[in-house]
Formats: sequence, structure tokens, C-alpha cells
Amino acid sequence: MKRALSVVFGVARTTLLEGLQQPAVLLLALSCMELTALQPVLQLHTFGEEGRLARDCGMAFFLVFGVLVSALVAGSGLAAEIRDGTAATALAKPAGRASFLAGKFLGALGVVAAFGWCSFWEVLLAVRTSEAVVETAKFYGAVRDSLCGLLSVGAPLAALALAAALDIRSRRRFGLWFFVFSAALLPLAAALLGFFDRTGAWTGAWSPGLDARLVPLGVLLFSLLAAFCALATALTTRLQTGSALALSFLVLFLGFLADGARGDWGAAGRLLYALVPDVQSFWLADELARGGRIAWRAVAGGCACALSWTVFALSLGYLSFRNKDL
Repeated sequence: MKRALSVVFGVARTTLLEGLQQPAVLLLALSCMELTALQPVLQLHTFGEEGRLARDCGMAFFLVFGVLVSALVAGSGLAAEIRDGTAATALAKPAGRASFLAGKFLGALGVVAAFGWCSFWEVLLAVRTSEAVVETAKFYGAVRDSLCGLLSVGAPLAALALAAALDIRSRRRFGLWFFVFSAALLPLAAALLGFFDRTGAWTGAWSPGLDARLVPLGVLLFSLLAAFCALATALTTRLQTGSALALSFLVLFLGFLADGARGDWGAAGRLLYALVPDVQSFWLADELARGGRIAWRAVAGGCACALSWTVFALSLGYLSFRNKDL
């Protein structure tokens, strides 16, 4: 057991570091963060509820880019190692295929977690940036939080510049340090904003001004991304990155249809609902409309469903990988 765990964590650590170093992952994370931050700055309408468009778009970016990241990390990791023979070399040592596959999944999940942490903070800041009616002793009217918008756009760019400076001076891991700086700068920006109101005026007392109701939704979507990370890991035991990515998005699309198909498509719909994760059970952004909240009981149920689907996908991946000729 000790040897198996050391293999799992060793493979996971290597996969995590390699995944964070991938230029494609860095570009996807940077694009997701900047799109999320710029959306409330550029939007022209609120569609009846303050912050809703920024919230929904930000969480949609979180989900779609997360699926992309999970498929790319799994594909460039496991599929590439199978193709170039690295997996065969690793498995020549006392490393079982189950331990190797579990390590690859955990490493890819670590990359998705780093991406999700940074992206979720950007969503929180984007909701605060979005236009809202503000009433103070000196001001009344609809205003965007310009300071929040500036910090949310600037934090990833500052992380990029700091990582580049560190790479130039000491040849450190550029991608890794970009995520480290982003993960630190975004919460720091949120903490700094607690001393200012939406008009940019100093308040003298700290109040974060962030929408904490987004936390349950973030947990739900991350659990769904964990399931897709397991799916991508399983698919790349037999397929290349592009094919695994296409099938992951096909499953995501079918997942949005699964709940309706259960009653409308007969036996085929029930089979689809049983085999494909019901994305509508995780996408509960509409529950936050008009001041609503997501019950933690629903979050626990969604996480349990995602866990069972993760185990199912990894089991299929192991059955595929067990007899694969390396």
C-alpha cells in the first residue's frame, strides 16, 4: 500500500507540474480570466438584474474552459506518454497500471483546481465590477466599479509579468509561477477592494462586497469538472487529445439534454440519463436570481453524483488501460 501511494503521488506531482507548464493551459487560463474580467466592463445592458449577466457568463467560462483544460492536460500527459513510450518505461518499475492511472487523474485534477481557483476569484470580482445602483451620502445612481474592473483585469497581467521576470532572472518554471502569482494576487485584490465602495471612495472599514452566494455554485461546477477530468483521463488511454476533447464536449452537450431526455425519449432517454452526467443538476445559476440561494443539501447531492460518475469513468479507463499494449 505504501509503495502504491508513493507511485500515485509521484505521478500526480509530475503530471501537475507538467500540466501547469503547458503553454496551452496558461493561455486558456489567461483567456478565461481576462474574458471574465472584461465582460462586465464592456456589457451594455443588465437584463433586469444587477450582476446576473456577469455571474452567468463568468461561470459559463469557468465550465467550458475547465473542460478544455482537463482534456488538454489528460491528453498531453497520458496519451503522449503512451505514444512515445514513457508510460511503458514508468510501468517497467514497480508501478501498477491502476496507480499510474490514478496519479495521472489526480495530477490533471490539480491543474484544473489551480485553474478553477483563479477563474472563480475573477467571477467574484466581475460581479462586483458590473453596473449596479449605488446610494451613498454623496452619490446616487448606476455605476460600474472601475477600481475593481482595473484590478481584476490587471491581476493576471501582473502575474504574467512577474512570472516572466522570474523566468528571465533565474530560469524558474514560468507557467507554475504564473498560477502561483495569479492565485495570490486575485484574493489580495479582493481584500484591498474591501476598503473601497463601488464608487471608488475610501470607506474606512473593511467590507468585501463580494457575492458569497456564488461559492456553492463554484463547488458544484468544480465537482462536475472533476468528473470530466476523469472522463478525459479514461478516453486518453485509447484516444489522442483532439478526439478526447471532442468527445468530452459531446458528453457536456448531451449532459444538458439528459434531464429532458429521461421523460421524452423513452428507453434511450433513460439510458442517456443513466450514463451521462446531468449537467442541469450542477448548473444552478438560475437559483441565484432575485437574491436566491443554492441549498448546501443540493451541493452535497451534486458532489456525490460527480464522485460516483468519476469512479465510473476511471473504472472504465482502467479496464481500457489494463490490457493496452504499451
